[in-house]
Amino acid sequence: MKFIFTSLIFLAFGYNTFAQQKSRYNIRVIDQNGKGVRGSFYAAADDGLTIIRNRKDTLKLSADSISALYIHRKGIAAPLAIAGGLTFFVLAAKSDKLAESVVLIAAGVPAGVSGGLLIGGLLSNKKHYKGLQAKDFPLIKSNLQKYTVLK
Repeated sequence: MKFIFTSLIFLAFGYNTFAQQKSRYNIRVIDQNGKGVRGSFYAAADDGLTIIRNRKDTLKLSADSISALYIHRKGIAAPLAIAGGLTFFVLAAKSDKLAESVVLIAAGVPAGVSGGLLIGGLLSNKKHYKGLQAKDFPLIKSNLQKYTVLK
């Protein structure tokens, strides 16, 4: 039980550290040719977007070249998946019967992880913009700025 409690404490500290990162939203930008660019959403303007790739490279994309945007919140699915798996693991550790413990670990842990991933995917605030043109960016700029670091 001490091991599980210690693991949960470290998980909580790791999640709090991860949550303090500046950019909370990932973005995938599809250009007119069908190529995709992924990164952290930094800024939105009337004439395009700015994203940060690999926490180093800043990339400015013009509105003329963008055809679709996919935005989602990062860092919410993994903690829920871990919590779902740990729930069944704790139930297995508390069980007195060996067969019940084995079943809870073999079937319950993957089911808990899958359930956590499903709930995390539903809570990730996904936003899609398809068929974008340059004239659409001034209209959606205020909505996009909800997801950026630079307001």
